Amino acid sequence: MENVKKKKIGFFEKLYVLFKPMYIYKSVEAIPFSLLEKENIKLVMLDMDNTLIDKELNYTRDLVEWIDRLKRENIKIYILSNSLNTKVVKSISKKLGIKYHNKAIKPLKGGFKYILEKEKVKPQNTLMIGDQLFTDVFGGNRVGVKTVLVNIKDKNERLHTKLKRPLERKLLNYITKRESGKK
Repeated sequence: MENVKKKKIGFFEKLYVLFKPMYIYKSVEAIPFSLLEKENIKLVMLDMDNTLIDKELNYTRDLVEWIDRLKRENIKIYILSNSLNTKVVKSISKKLGIKYHNKAIKPLKGGFKYILEKEKVKPQNTLMIGDQLFTDVFGGNRVGVKTVLVNIKDKNERLHTKLKRPLERKLLNYITKRESGKK
């Protein structure tokens, strides 16, 4: 019997696997419907702050049209937010005509699993869209859903998020360089 040595995975390799978004787009509304069809998406989970809305709670007409198309295609939609402000999440959810789950504590798995179980959709048919690697992408990857990273809507962010951004950028640069080396 041969001795088979397991290849040790380095620190950055582990980060790469855990934090790598499946796709990267400029905004939610820039995500093509052909991608949703190709990936057989039945459920879309959306981060709220800085993904759907800016600091002033504004969103675009293009976003509304994108969400309306999801509805016409019978794709289930949920806001999955870490926000503790139920009033704001509920208000945005109502204006966009979609369901919500807040106080999700992403990247913990609970919020993701709650929605998957409630909607009876498998992780492989689910897409998580958000602006943060450390909450949205990492959390989505942990439960096996497909992940999309989008650009932030507003550079004026909460302090705790602003403090994470330099490390996120460094990690995203590593992921992007590694991906470009594969092609």
